[in-house]
Amino acid sequence: MNDIDHSLFRRLDLNLLVAFDALVTESSVTRAASRLCIGQPAMSHALGRLRELFQDDILYREGAAMQPTGRALALAPAVRELLLGAHRLALANERFDPARVEEQFRIALNDPLEALLLPALMARLRAEAPGLLLSVRPIPASRQLDELDAGTIRLAVGHFPRVRAVHEQIPLHDAGFCCVCNPALISLPEQVRLEDLVDLPHIHTSYTGDAPGMIDRALQQRGLRRRIVAHAATPLSIPFVVRQSPLVAVVPELVSRLFLRHGDLRILPLALDDLHLPISAVFHRRDSSDPLAGFMRDTLLETAHAVLAEDTGAEAHR
Repeated sequence: MNDIDHSLFRRLDLNLLVAFDALVTESSVTRAASRLCIGQPAMSHALGRLRELFQDDILYREGAAMQPTGRALALAPAVRELLLGAHRLALANERFDPARVEEQFRIALNDPLEALLLPALMARLRAEAPGLLLSVRPIPASRQLDELDAGTIRLAVGHFPRVRAVHEQIPLHDAGFCCVCNPALISLPEQVRLEDLVDLPHIHTSYTGDAPGMIDRALQQRGLRRRIVAHAATPLSIPFVVRQSPLVAVVPELVSRLFLRHGDLRILPLALDDLHLPISAVFHRRDSSDPLAGFMRDTLLETAHAVLAEDTGAEAHR
């Protein structure tokens, strides 16, 4: 914007450009005045100011009619585009109607959260914003905030221990942890403690790679270490693995909800109250007043609170 001489705008009244558009469109002072719901003297005065501003007659008389000048016709498209831009700015503060949205909205969800949230989220969006294209991007958790800053996505949902000042973080759920195994192959007590896990072979999954997770750090604080014999790229493969192999998996309670249909598995809560996984939604503050982002934020929050608050705990699947 440094190439604009703002002092020139002191001579330019937007209402004059509205009058210019009406005069060129109607080729008549009377009809232009009627179009703008003003008196003919006021329109004649506006025409005089326009002639002074542009150093051109704007309209000239030809017989009984008036015609726009060549310069007026040359200026008309640029004036119309400027007025359309001003019109769009004026409409920006109107009440947002999701039913009229025709846009793509990109978000990041890991596999378990996508499986949990997307069905209910899409059902609401199809009912309220049928023209919206929701695009879930497969972005590793370690890169999601960077992609949010870059504008590649407009929303990230997951576990974010640290966010930056440019982010708005909204808590969704605090998930505990569960142990999953095939009781025909692995024996676990009813009340599972960390100490019960150290002698068992584990399958582990981490959204950030093979680095130690929250369970491993909790074990280390107690001077313990578990034996991981397999790393899975996604937790969704775990029930199929532990069904056939004598392994145990420790997963967030939210993830274990996806295993409830596997009736031959045993899912037990880990008896450790201070160990939990906060799940939140993160937006960029540049979208703080964007109506579509606000609609998506509210819709996601309502969906997440309805879905994640459901009582589908491990106690019902022992």
